[in-house]
Amino acid sequence: MVGMRLRTIPLLVVIVACVAALGAWTDRPHFQTKAPLVTAATKPWTAVVKVTRRGRPLDGYRAFVTLTGPRGTERVPAQELGSGLYRFRVKLAGGGFYSYTILVGDRLAGHGTVYAVPN
Repeated sequence: MVGMRLRTIPLLVVIVACVAALGAWTDRPHFQTKAPLVTAATKPWTAVVKVTRRGRPLDGYRAFVTLTGPRGTERVPAQELGSGLYRFRVKLAGGGFYSYTILVGDRLAGHGTVYAVPN
């Protein structure tokens, strides 16, 4: 009887650890990013990130976009719109290809490349 208990305790510990890990994985924030791939150099490039957890919008984060292009690197903070929405507006003067990275809090929310069509 005692030997059987000793064999089931490690199994119970493994099951509890798996359930805790799954709960932590599903409780993290989720990001949806909308950013155009092409923009005119005379108009601002606008990207929007929606932050949710379990389907509910999350506010109160610090969000930044870092753009690297022909004129160097620029870091721009987001404007919080409410309901879990964050907007970035950046004028990509001069045109060319820019790579961007969007950080919300300490997490990567999106990355990619945008082309600003010169005048």
